[in-house]
Amino acid sequence: MSVVSGLAAEIYDTELGYETGPERDSEVTLISGWVDANIGVVNTYLNSSFSAEDLSATGHLEERAITKELYLSSYYGKQSRNVLRGIDGASSQLDFQTLREGDSVITRTNKNQVAQNYRMLEEGSKAKLKDLVHAYNMYKSEPSQVYGND
Repeated sequence: MSVVSGLAAEIYDTELGYETGPERDSEVTLISGWVDANIGVVNTYLNSSFSAEDLSATGHLEERAITKELYLSSYYGKQSRNVLRGIDGASSQLDFQTLREGDSVITRTNKNQVAQNYRMLEEGSKAKLKDLVHAYNMYKSEPSQVYGND
């Protein structure tokens, strides 16, 4: 297992995971690909030049936490868009919330509320990401330039 898949497994197991076996492995592979593709975004936030392999299990805990929060923000935004895609009328599903006939009641989930909940999760994740990045840049990152005898 590569370092990136270790980080991807950590993200899945601690934040999203409930599957085991092949389902878990495919999700970890997807997250691993996302981490590989978005390491530049992490570097932009952190004013650094990490590679995906630099995020090893024995160090860089702050960077791993920031990468995890960046993934969660992206995940919640994507889930919100997927729910909204189903609401916009593109699908040919019946549009009802509750059907009643006699003693029988059928209630569907309110997709607007689900999309709103994902959006709230995304906003919370972005706020946490902003705080993590601020703390990292304030206390952890090295200056990019030193002038004089400093």
